[in-house]
Amino acid sequence: MMALSPIIEKYARRVEGVNSLLCVGLDSRIDRLPERFHAAEFSQFTFNRWIIEQTHEAVCAYKPNIAFYEALGPEGLAALEQTVEYLRAQHPDILTICDAKRADIGSTNQGYVTAIFDRLGFDAVTLNPYLGREALAPFLERTDKACIILCRTSNPGAGEFQDLDVGGVPLWQ
Repeated sequence: MMALSPIIEKYARRVEGVNSLLCVGLDSRIDRLPERFHAAEFSQFTFNRWIIEQTHEAVCAYKPNIAFYEALGPEGLAALEQTVEYLRAQHPDILTICDAKRADIGSTNQGYVTAIFDRLGFDAVTLNPYLGREALAPFLERTDKACIILCRTSNPGAGEFQDLDVGGVPLWQ
């Protein structure tokens, strides 16, 4: 039997330990944070830390959506870095997933790999497979990390392309 990667083992241990599949999204939109967090120097991080401390006993993973941090430039990325560092220090048994849905050509993806796994320190990343395996290779080569490949999205307009009929055949075929 093939051994599981350390990241998958970490996830499996956590799921078993808390008897939960709960993954909490840290989609911390600065304009929607409760007022009491606005005065903090890093309000996104302060809010995230509060959410983590309220939920960590029942969670197997946290999934920050990188767009809400990138949108704020250096301050947002600092808050994201602080969030991942906090999780690694205080709750190292909980998986960190970068909700990025990245997809591009291989050389660009190598930059994403470095940023997401090496600079930010995430355990896993969400990916869009539309460009094919070759484009995803830089991510898939990282056997010390996990890749979560989008198969079907849940947004209201998902079916516009995911179920598109092209001459009697679904686009995905």
